[in-house]
Amino acid sequence: MEQIKSYTLDNNITILAEHIPHIQSILLGLWVKEGSRVEKKPQYGIAHFVEHMLFKGTKKRNSKQIAESLELIGGDLNAFTSREHCCYYAKAISEETNLVFDVISDIVFNSLFDAEEMDKERTVIAQEIGMYDDSPEELAHEHLVQTMYGDGLGHPVIGYKKNVDSFKQQEVLDFHQKFYNPSNVFISVVGNFDNYSIEDLSKKYFSHIPTIKTPSFKKQIEAKKHGIKSIVKPIEQCHLTLGWHAYNITHENRYVLHLISAYLGGGMSSLLFQDIRENHGLTYSIYSFVRAYKDVGFFGIYSAHSKESTQKILELTKKNIEKIMNGELTQEKLSQLKSQLKGGLLLGLEKTSFRMNRIGVGHLYFDKVMSTEELIELVNKVNPEDIIRVALEVFTQKPSIINVGNLDQSELEVAIKESKII
Repeated sequence: MEQIKSYTLDNNITILAEHIPHIQSILLGLWVKEGSRVEKKPQYGIAHFVEHMLFKGTKKRNSKQIAESLELIGGDLNAFTSREHCCYYAKAISEETNLVFDVISDIVFNSLFDAEEMDKERTVIAQEIGMYDDSPEELAHEHLVQTMYGDGLGHPVIGYKKNVDSFKQQEVLDFHQKFYNPSNVFISVVGNFDNYSIEDLSKKYFSHIPTIKTPSFKKQIEAKKHGIKSIVKPIEQCHLTLGWHAYNITHENRYVLHLISAYLGGGMSSLLFQDIRENHGLTYSIYSFVRAYKDVGFFGIYSAHSKESTQKILELTKKNIEKIMNGELTQEKLSQLKSQLKGGLLLGLEKTSFRMNRIGVGHLYFDKVMSTEELIELVNKVNPEDIIRVALEVFTQKPSIINVGNLDQSELEVAIKESKII
């Protein structure tokens, strides 16, 4: 069983530390408990913009020095923004543990938000937005969330160019001050820190940050929507996503749904891959996925294929979903799927990034980090009747369907109608 120690500083920053004595590195992640979901409409993209700006200069490091701080010793410094949280992380060899704490503390709490650097970063983010717009797979996923939930949860984390161009220095500073304070952040540390006291380092680099009560705000209740949309682009393939409303991230059925995903589209041995790619040769890439948030979640399928194959792929998808609802999953196959999930979990534990994220997500959503044994027990409890029950709950709803590619709206609607998937 993993041993995770917890410390809480006087300013309410919590530190969760997992010691792994047999490795040579340390990985620290500082988590901010809010992401793009808290943005108001004129500020779509501001959480992601703040993330960029924290690498553009502090009171003691310019942007080049920040970039070099970990890279020149073979380490890594990076960040990501999601719909419900942000994370800043640094990894280095264990003897550089002090530096890891120093750099993360510096960029998160001492950034300058220089106006000239902000203008430069607008251009950088405009290029990033353009890159996403040129990725039909990314667009298909983004439009699926927007169609199923609308603007609150569904707007792109990266925002829109018009919003990014409009951000004023003071409103970016205000957003940072509001959410980047001890009452709204926590830290997860994993690795070999034999020669260091995590508690002492945490006090040294984070205890001086003043506590500011995070203002309460009314979270938008996400309406569960349904829609069909085709975004026409002059490209060779159609990129299709389907989504069914399902469960939030803490729901008791979450592991049942993950087992269904593994069975339906979780790899080369899955139903969809074997039927649609191997037996019919209609697609190169097809997979299923589960997306879950604090209050809502959905089950999704993605396929990339030629325009002419769209109707047939929808028909075969419907056929394979019906197999699950009709109870064709055997006890033997369910045992194999459980081994697949458990194996993925155990292999993931070999990576410090997996462990750091597991601690972060556990603390953020469950207020605890479940042990490997607890997770495996939850997976083992699932029986064939659970699979049928959850499949019926999810797949008897109408799916939302998004296409990006050379298929127009009317052609998509005809393919859907003829396939009888709705």
